[in-house]
Order: sequence, then structure tokens, then C-alpha cells
Amino acid sequence: METDIVHATAQYVEEVLGSEGLRYASAVVANCKMLALQLEAQEDAAPIDMEALVVSAYLHDISNVAHGFADHHRKSADMALSFLQREQAPDVLAQKVEQIILTHTLQTSDTHPDVPVEARLLYDADKLGRLSGLAVVTSLIEFGARYPNRAVNGDVLAAVLRHVEERFIELYQSLQTDPARDMAQEKFHRTLAFLDGVIEHLSDATPV
Repeated sequence: METDIVHATAQYVEEVLGSEGLRYASAVVANCKMLALQLEAQEDAAPIDMEALVVSAYLHDISNVAHGFADHHRKSADMALSFLQREQAPDVLAQKVEQIILTHTLQTSDTHPDVPVEARLLYDADKLGRLSGLAVVTSLIEFGARYPNRAVNGDVLAAVLRHVEERFIELYQSLQTDPARDMAQEKFHRTLAFLDGVIEHLSDATPV
């Protein structure tokens, strides 16, 4: 879905978030497209507004640089709406994107039945990138940055990895669509097996 507004949105994201932010947003967009195609192939699938989904995927974190992550869905929705109005996007598209971004952080469609399917797809697409071995490395780097003077031994590292493992399980269980669960399953189980193996090895580890 490469319309003029999609191109303008991608350029805007790069201006606000930089090339690294655009790279991450583009990965979420790619996941959204794959999930949407698989969901549309299912019998009795709800229609998906692909343009709104793609624009929302680009813009869902647009406020993070200026405002941080706290309450980012509301701030990003406001910025997205302002941008789309400035670009003279159709009102129906601007309002749909605003709704998708506002609701994409809600985890269960059971308790929030009015969440649009595009928001559930965006939630899943955003989480898929965090269910990999690379996310483990990122978590360890974040731990080191947060506690730069803390001595690390096998017990401490094992405890950190157990926390990462628990978070992985929560993320996987929170996925809302069958295509996302299917896509994540093999990678998720490989990562869990890797974490279990490292934690077991660390049981007799010496300080590092």
C-alpha cells in the first residue's frame, strides 16, 4: 500500500525519529503487512484497512523522541492526527489512524471488543520484534547501562535471564492474532530453549 500519504508518512518519521527510528518503524510495517495478508486469507476474516494500518504502523511511536515512552500512544496519536491534517489526508483516514494508535497498546480484544482489527495487528507486529535472541542481548545491554557498577556473577546473570524469560512468555501469550502466534512460535521456542540452556550453565558459573 504505497500511496502518496504513505510515502509522506515515511519521510516524516525519518525527519522526527532519524534513520534508526525509520528502520524500526519499517520493520513493524513489514510485520503488519505479513500478518494482515495471513489474516485476510482466513475464512470470515474482518476487512482490513491496509492504508490506515501502514500509516499507523509508521506513526505509532512518533512521539518517543520528543516526549518519551510514557503515555506514548496518546501523544503519538495527537502528533499523527496533526501530521495527517497538515498533509490534507482524508478525514476518515486521519480519524482511523488516530483510533488505531490510541488502542494499539490494549492487550485483549475480549475485554476491549471495540478495538479495531488494525490495532490488534499493530500490537502483534510491534511485539514480534521483541521475541528473538537479539532482544535478549538488548535486555542485557540495558541492564548493564542501568547498573554500571554492579558486580555480575553467575547467580545475578541467571536472575536477569529468568526475568527476561518471564517477559518473553508474557509477550508471547499476549499476542492477539493467530498469524502472529504462528509466526512467533518457532522463534519463541528457540529463544526459550537458548535461555534455559544458559541459565542451567550459569548455575555453577564463576564471577565475570
